[in-house]
Amino acid sequence: MAAPRPLQGKRVIELSQFIAGPTAAQLLADFGAEVIKIEAPPGDGSRGLPGTAFGSVYTRSFNTSKESVVIDTRQEADRAKLFDLIGHADALVCNLAPGALRRLELDAASICRRFPRLIATLVSGYGQQDDRTCMDTIAQCESGFAWLNGAEGGSPRISTSWPADFFSGLYAALSTAMALAETNRTEGCIIDISMMEVAAAMLLGPAALLVSEGGTPAPGTGNRDRASAPSGIYPCQDGYVYIYGGLDPYWAKLKAVVGGSDAPAGERLARAEEFDRQVSAWTSQHSREAVLSVMNELAIPAGSVRDPMKAVEMIRNLREGAVSRRLASGEHVPSFPALFDGERINRSPAPTLGGSRRAD
Repeated sequence: MAAPRPLQGKRVIELSQFIAGPTAAQLLADFGAEVIKIEAPPGDGSRGLPGTAFGSVYTRSFNTSKESVVIDTRQEADRAKLFDLIGHADALVCNLAPGALRRLELDAASICRRFPRLIATLVSGYGQQDDRTCMDTIAQCESGFAWLNGAEGGSPRISTSWPADFFSGLYAALSTAMALAETNRTEGCIIDISMMEVAAAMLLGPAALLVSEGGTPAPGTGNRDRASAPSGIYPCQDGYVYIYGGLDPYWAKLKAVVGGSDAPAGERLARAEEFDRQVSAWTSQHSREAVLSVMNELAIPAGSVRDPMKAVEMIRNLREGAVSRRLASGEHVPSFPALFDGERINRSPAPTLGGSRRAD
């Protein structure tokens, strides 16, 4: 079957920048929606971030298959144009701060009054009732994830891959698509996405339930798994590997190879550092390939720690069209990472500032 396009015929106005909002609108475009990205005269703030000769890699990663329209909301005529675009749209995706939305008269109450049939998805740090500005790294810290993700010495660590933004974008896209898919809906809907709640659901996960039920998560464990031992990253002669050896069936096989001690799961977890040393003493004597070969024979989950250059090459070799699609100009367009009966969604390159949807 061809890649599904259930949102074909739906028009989405995107009033957002950087990652969370653009990711949500990009996913809607992937499944057929016409997405019009509204940009201030300087453009989405991500346009000024690093890239290549083809422009910011940030803008081009999260804005495929869209049209760009420049609107200066400080100008009355432009505000009228924005309202006209929204008035002829099926959905709005926005990640401006709640205070900024009120100044634009695009807060939830104003939207319901002015656009009663609109599906409006509003992404913010703390919810539409809170004016504080937020960004991914703040959400990681405020939500408890940076503490949970801390190094073994207790120093908090943030992830460099913007998980709060990406997961918020995914929830925003899914929620918007589901609202648009409700065929008997006759009224609009305000979808209020809080990055804090998304972080609790997706980044804390089991820790959120543990805390809710009176438990206390252990401090940061670095690369060591929180729930099983020994499981983590171990040195080899030519780099590092990750071995998930802490579950009882895996340790029963791994301990014979590494000369490890016999101990129940709870004790191994309490003495995780000691058991990590047992594994490291063995892996450090061998190459990554040799270690992974043994793990494969024993059916113990393991993988090589790769740098991005080698990782991208490996992923490209798994399936045709993975990672990105190269255009004749040399520019790359990020690939949709799922196949539909072997076929990928065909993304068009991110638009230039104020430009129409680009063809290949």
